[in-house]
Amino acid sequence: MRSLFAVAALAVMLAACGQDSQVATEEAPAAMMDEMGVVAPMEAGESARSQAADQPAQASGGGAPAQPSAPTPVLYLAYSYAIGFELPSQNLIGVMDSHIEACQAAGPRQCQLIGSNRSGDPESYLEGYVSLRGEPGWLRTFRANMEAQADAAGGRIVSQTTNSEDLTRAIVDTEARLRAQTALRDRLQRLLESRPGRLADLLEVERELARVQADIDAVQSNLAVMRTRVSMSELNLSYRSVPRSVGSDTFEPLRDALANFLRVVVIGFAAIITIVAGLLPFAIVLIPIVWGLLRWRKARGGRFFGPREATPRSE
Repeated sequence: MRSLFAVAALAVMLAACGQDSQVATEEAPAAMMDEMGVVAPMEAGESARSQAADQPAQASGGGAPAQPSAPTPVLYLAYSYAIGFELPSQNLIGVMDSHIEACQAAGPRQCQLIGSNRSGDPESYLEGYVSLRGEPGWLRTFRANMEAQADAAGGRIVSQTTNSEDLTRAIVDTEARLRAQTALRDRLQRLLESRPGRLADLLEVERELARVQADIDAVQSNLAVMRTRVSMSELNLSYRSVPRSVGSDTFEPLRDALANFLRVVVIGFAAIITIVAGLLPFAIVLIPIVWGLLRWRKARGGRFFGPREATPRSE
């Protein structure tokens, strides 16, 4: 009996050890997979569905899913700026030249000089004008230093203007027209290559193809100009000197009058001679006529009309 009980107990202990080892072997791969970051297929599907359900709720702040946002429209704006300076005459040229040199040093990709002009007398009154086109970022930095530069030169900025022109519709319409013309050109080229026919028909297609190509070139040129206006803003700078009470040109009218005194006298005599020369032909014709009329009046007794007065006889 004791031997039978011992055998039964040993069998129960072996069965229990077998179950524990099987559970350990089933749990070990799962633990290793969790440590390696691998998710079972069923659990991965459930987690993906839960994340997809949680994301709209988090985005909307509630249970309702967020609506997709509409695309932001692209705007094409062409900006132009104008700045007016009032500077001392002796410093105006230096400030103006520094602006031109800064644009030229930046290079054509950053700044393009359109034109410049300067006139006047440095000792009296000067005025100038500079027109340029620059990249918006560079132009923003360039304009930021102008007020300090004017103060350092003893002047000030007297006017600032900002204008913008919306070219969005023009550019979008031009691009649509360009696409349509390009598609038409491609169709004409395929028609010319694949359908040989009479010479007159081929010439007609070639003429139409040349017309469409010329239209495409014109549209591309117009589109390039508008895009350049958007990518490069325009800046117009005007300069004028500070007014002086007495300058080099204050007595200039008096100097001119004294210098031209003899010339003015000669011009006066020339005018008199011109008048006399113009009246002389009239005098040559009118003087004999007037003299004859006076003689005729005297012969009629001092009357132009009526019967002639009888002369009294002397007794």
